Amino acid sequence: GFLNSLMGQTTGCAVVLHGGMGNQLFQWAYGHSLAAKGFKVNFVFYEKSYLLDHTRESLEKYLYNCEHGDFLGVKLSKNKLIRVLQDPTHPRNIKTKINKRLRNTLHEPFTILPGSRASELYFGYFQNSSMVYKLADTIIPELLFCLENRELTKLEKQLEGSEVIHIRQGDTKTPKNLERVGVLDSLYYANLPERRSTSRVVVTDDVLGAKAILGNQDVDGFYGPEQLDVISSLRVMARSSTLFTANSTLSWWGGVLAQSYGTSVYIPEPFFRNVNPVPGKAFNYPGFNRLPSFFLSPESN
Repeated sequence: GFLNSLMGQTTGCAVVLHGGMGNQLFQWAYGHSLAAKGFKVNFVFYEKSYLLDHTRESLEKYLYNCEHGDFLGVKLSKNKLIRVLQDPTHPRNIKTKINKRLRNTLHEPFTILPGSRASELYFGYFQNSSMVYKLADTIIPELLFCLENRELTKLEKQLEGSEVIHIRQGDTKTPKNLERVGVLDSLYYANLPERRSTSRVVVTDDVLGAKAILGNQDVDGFYGPEQLDVISSLRVMARSSTLFTANSTLSWWGGVLAQSYGTSVYIPEPFFRNVNPVPGKAFNYPGFNRLPSFFLSPESN
């Protein structure tokens, strides 16, 4: 590419994978934007046993066909001091404090400077719908290949073609998340369009919480982590007849995949309560329908 000819060689960099699968998919997409500019990309996942369950797995477990970057796993020590020294993304690591090549999404998520070196680290959330849209011809087939080459479970086959509501609560109902990210309340779900298909189901990380927030709304089933793992949930959303997402990056990606099948997708707007990802409207993917957001009060926890 242009950058290669400018620099006379293939440059290298590392994109740090962190957070849940939805967040890691944005980081993976960002790696593809670097690969398109001629960079040799490594996707690095720091294995941290002390994190939340849904953030302990690397995207590598599910994406085995990517030709645009190599997945690298780094197992960190359980010793608090040693793991800080091992992890250049840890806020207390001196390398993080002095190494300006460590990218920060909030300030400059998509600025690539000439002269980048193999030690370059890109660390952030990189939530950007226009980036995903520009790369769709590359990354959507990769995702669909992985999804379609794993045998569907009996339940997935049963739910195919249903209208799917995604509800995320669980670990998000903390004071910090209620204030910043926000948890959608019953009013948001009460405003969903009337059902059009023969079945409407709920996919959630918290069945009891989802039942409470939907009240007496007419749905045909609630399915939590015991019935559907991350990839099964993504496939059920992708194969839905209509998808109503939560303000969850996982269901956002479910929406991108579902739309490629011709499914109508609805997202909340604003997507987050008090977080404005750079740049601008990070989640307004072309073709998505938007529903007004209503959030639980921070005092409700």
